[in-house]
Amino acid sequence: MAIDSILKRIDEETGAAVGEILEKAKREAEEIAGEYATRVGRIKEALEGRAKRKASEEEKRIVVNEQLELRKTVLARKREILDELYSEAADRVRRLPEGEYLELLKTLILKRAVTGREAIVVPADQRGLFDEDFLASLNSAYRPEGHFTLSGEEGGFTWGVILRQERRTIDLTLDVLFEQLKERVEHRIASTLFAEK
Repeated sequence: MAIDSILKRIDEETGAAVGEILEKAKREAEEIAGEYATRVGRIKEALEGRAKRKASEEEKRIVVNEQLELRKTVLARKREILDELYSEAADRVRRLPEGEYLELLKTLILKRAVTGREAIVVPADQRGLFDEDFLASLNSAYRPEGHFTLSGEEGGFTWGVILRQERRTIDLTLDVLFEQLKERVEHRIASTLFAEK
């Protein structure tokens, strides 16, 4: 019996020790689980933060790209509008009645001529417009004294004239005049037409 009582006691002590070991193991497991849960929570928060920042950066990038594309589109449309405006103005000038056309060219020649001795190159199909009366009127209006002549050369343009004297050329054709006009006034026209509101 003594053996039974020893075995019972060993069993009780072992059971108590096993219970303590299991209890200790359970506490340690809970601590480890809590520690890992905290770590997992921190990692999860960090990853979520990174993901949000990355998403926010991507969203900003997309917005900036869209704004740039919109600006490009708006600028392209503004350019089209300005080009249409210049084209319409050039068409109006091309359609001037003959008298107004010659008066405008006379004014341009008088304003831009350097010596009053330039030869005037005219469009081939308008040679008849620049007759002796036109030259006489032009020469009498130039001060101190004009000696303009009609060049034997025919211009390869449809509107305006070119003044030539030796190596100097003064281009008074419509395309050149409009390019010069654009350089001088385009900024003002654009700011008036497209003022930011």
